[in-house]
Formats: sequence, C-alpha cells, structure tokens
Amino acid sequence: MEMRLRLNYESFFNENDNIQDLIEPLNKLDLLRAVSYITNKSRTEKDSIETINNWFRNPLHKLNLIPITPTNTSILNIFSSLKLLNYIYEKEDIKTDVIIDTDEFELRLFKTYLLLNSEQDKIEKAGKDKLPQNGSDEHLSASLLIMAYHDHDLQNYILNEVFLTQFIKAIDFFQFIENEPKLASHLSLFLSTYNCKTWKEWTRNLLNLIIPVINHNDETYSEIQLEEDANFEINSNFINLFTVSIDYNELPDFVSLRSNPILKIDEKTFIILSKLFLVERIFKSVVFEFSLKINVSLPKELQVKDFRSIYCDHFSEQVLLYNTLDKCFPNNNKWIKFRGEDFKKNGYSAEPDYYVRFKNKILLFESKDVILKGKVKQSRDFSILSESLKEKFLKHGKDKKAILQIIENIKRLFSIYYTKIDNNYNIEHLNIYPILVVHDRQFDTPELNRLINIWFRNEIRENFNTKEISKINDLVIINIDTLILYQEHFRKRGEYGLEIMINKYFEFIRPTIIKSKEEFRQKYLNTSISFSLFVARKFDQTNFKNQPSYIENYIQKLDLK
Repeated sequence: MEMRLRLNYESFFNENDNIQDLIEPLNKLDLLRAVSYITNKSRTEKDSIETINNWFRNPLHKLNLIPITPTNTSILNIFSSLKLLNYIYEKEDIKTDVIIDTDEFELRLFKTYLLLNSEQDKIEKAGKDKLPQNGSDEHLSASLLIMAYHDHDLQNYILNEVFLTQFIKAIDFFQFIENEPKLASHLSLFLSTYNCKTWKEWTRNLLNLIIPVINHNDETYSEIQLEEDANFEINSNFINLFTVSIDYNELPDFVSLRSNPILKIDEKTFIILSKLFLVERIFKSVVFEFSLKINVSLPKELQVKDFRSIYCDHFSEQVLLYNTLDKCFPNNNKWIKFRGEDFKKNGYSAEPDYYVRFKNKILLFESKDVILKGKVKQSRDFSILSESLKEKFLKHGKDKKAILQIIENIKRLFSIYYTKIDNNYNIEHLNIYPILVVHDRQFDTPELNRLINIWFRNEIRENFNTKEISKINDLVIINIDTLILYQEHFRKRGEYGLEIMINKYFEFIRPTIIKSKEEFRQKYLNTSISFSLFVARKFDQTNFKNQPSYIENYIQKLDLK
C-alpha cells in the first residue's frame, strides 16, 4: 500500500478561483468527454509531473508548473475525478457567446480539479481532528480508515472480475425468477419488453453490447456508436437500460453516476461515464428492473407486495449464499454442511446463515447484504463511520446484528444447543471460525477487518471465559465475490482450504515488533489489507485465473459456444 502527497490548488496558484466560475462557460459535452478520460487515467497515473505533461498541450503551461511540482506526489485520484464527473453531469449546459480555446479549457479544467483536491484536504483535516485518542485501541485503525474508506472500492478492482461476478449473479437471479411460480408473469413481461423469448437470449444480447465496452482503450474516453442495422432496435433497448435512473434503497456515493453510467447524446451515440459503474449495474439493473418497473406494471393481483424483501431473504441468502458456500467445500460425509433453512426446519430461530463442520473445526457464517450510505462513506469522520458500521454489524437499538448474532451462536455451540442438527463434536477441542459475509466491495477497505475485530474481541471477552476464548478465532470479513471467484480453490482443499487461508491471513496481518518507526509504519500499511485482497494475491501466483472450470457451466446455461 503506497501513500503519496496529493497536490491541491494552493500547491500551484494563489488566486481566488471557484469551481462554478471556472466551469460555467465550458461546453458540457466537451467536459464530459475530457473528464471521462481523466477518470479512466485516475487508477494508473500516480505521478504529478506525468499528469501535467499529459494534461497540457501548450508547453508554456508545462514550463510554468513542472519546476514547482514536488516529486513523489500525485494529482489524479478517483474521488476528485468522479466528483468532477458528477458535478458536470448534473450541470446545466449554459449557452454562451464566449469562445474558449483549447489552452484555456485545459487550464480551467486543471484548476477545477485542484480545487476539488483542496476540498478533500479540508474534509480530511476535519476528520483527523476527531480521531480517537492516540494510544487507544482504535486510533491506528481509525486513522487508516478515514483515509481509505471513501474511495477504496472505486480505486481498487479488476474490471474483468467485477464483470464476471456480476454476470454470474445475474444468471443465478434469472434462474431464481424462473423457478418462482409467483414471478412467472414478471419474467414474461420483462422478456416481452426486450422482445426476447428467454432470459438466456436477453443475457446473450447484453453480453454482445457490454464486452466490447469493457475492452475499450483506457487511454481515451469510451463512446458507443450504434450502427443502424438489423440489431439497432435491440441494441438501443439494451443500452437505454443503463440510462434510466435507479431508485436506490440506500443512497450510495455518486448516486447519479451509479444510476446513469451511460450518457445518451442522441439515438446512436452514447458516452460511457464510468466502466466500473456500468459493469456493477449489470446485476443491479436486472434486480431493479423487476422490482421498480415490471412489478408495478403488472395487474395488482399479480404484483408482489415487497419485491426487495423477496430478493434479500430468498435470493441473496437462500440462493446466492447457500449455492456459493455449497461449492466452497468438498461433498463428502466428512464435511457437515447445514444451511440456515435447515436450522429453521428443525424449529430453531436466530440460527447461523450457514454452518460447516469438519471434525471439531466449525465455520459459522453470517451474511449481510448492506452498504453504508454515500454521505457516511464520504464523511472521513471516524465517529460517523464507526457509528454506522456498528449499526450494520454490531447493534442497532435493541436489534443484534452480525457480530452479536455470531457470538450468540458460539454460545450455543459450547452448550451443544443444536442437538437436532449436529452434536457430534468435542467441546474440549473446538476450533471456531466466525465469518461475516458481505455483498459490497466497500467492506474490502484496508484496516476494516482489524477494526471490526476490536469490537468482536471486546464482546468475546465479556461473554466467554479464558478457556472458551482460546477456541475462538478472530472474525474475518469475506466478500461474496471472493467466494464466487475462488470456490474451486477452496473446495480443492490442501493449502487453499478456506479456513486454512483464513489462518494464513491472520498470520500475515498480525503486527510484529519492529524497532524503526518508518519500518513499522510501512509494515502496518502492508498488513492492513482485506482477506479478499490477500486471497487474490495468493491465487495470482497460480494458474487459476486462466480459466476456472465453473465458467463453462455458466456458458452452458446461456447456450453459448
């Protein structure tokens, strides 16, 4: 993990510019194209001097700016890029007689970008003033979290892998819809809207449109030009799917861009504002299309009262989580696997979402399909962040959340409470793995796992004796996408078994005594990573990513060659 000083407006200018005045006379479409390009570059271009060289055509600007640019600094960052893109997207296109040449356009845009960096600095300074007291258990974790949480998921991803998991979820969702009799009318109306006979045809058509976009060159902005051929109407219907606003249940950060990752210029021309948001909307678009458009368009007697509830309870947990975890462990009688529904059928409540046992080794899973709201995520205020995280994962009012639910189920394991399910283990030799499964990449932010574990360990100390505590491992946060991507490796066992990888992860992130302050700082940064990133790095060293075999299963489901 590398941290560079981010340069701002005051690093170069001593004037009184403001964003609105700088942007107002500039053409909206030109701005969108320029900033879409800048957004693409934000992930890879980290050096300030390189940015200035690439930004300006006029050598005089370079001559003025580069000599005063410190080395080992950066200008571009994904947060300012998206903030500017969002600002321009929502800006009215004011017609003006003022002619802005290329040199002035570039300078105005550069100043605007730096002003956004200055705004970030002010927010971060205010956040640092509210950190927990130095020396407290949470201080180090809080310091890192307020620096990373607001943009880590926006900056750190492999687009092809995000695309793969989105399509897998979309296909699983279609199969779920297809097998739900009360949703048969929903599927029929959905398919007729797109003039498709089956959901497989719908998915193939979408693949034909999206895959070329993903492969667009990141060295420029991405634009789609539809050809007026026999497929024009089909392609137009599909691309318009991503230009219609989504009414998000919980407002995420950059809600306008997430809702509309493609900007329609005319009937044939579209600009891709964000590839990431486009890809992430593949699965979400299907869900929201059914929930917000199809469901309400049906006759009242065919409508489902709470489609979102059906999605969360019946798909997110009972389909996606169950099916994925089933494939992460061997199918033999040495591995005892129970789904949450199995516990309910035996009369239990407040049960684990998923339970796995091998001899005296027990893995307890709790799944939470939640996000932090955009304002909370972007706050960079630890008091706001930690309160929201506790509401999601610890306790909200009287409602016990994932951490406390796991603790209650650990108590039940020690008391052999689930006798109808499984009592064939030795309490004296128990080895318990508490696992929190999340469904959004924002929870892969560095240091979050260590912070959640501070809370988890505090609760453990209050609820168990020393002997019992020795049998409880640290809690690990795992993204459902990680389980989907690496299910084959986990199932093969050997050194890649899930709980074995968890052991390796906690061994890697465990702080060590280092004499040098700078060495300790770098070591701490390097070991703040999430379990998902740790696993990805481990599997990068194998040939797994060449072609996991389960992809063949999904290709067959779509009747693709």
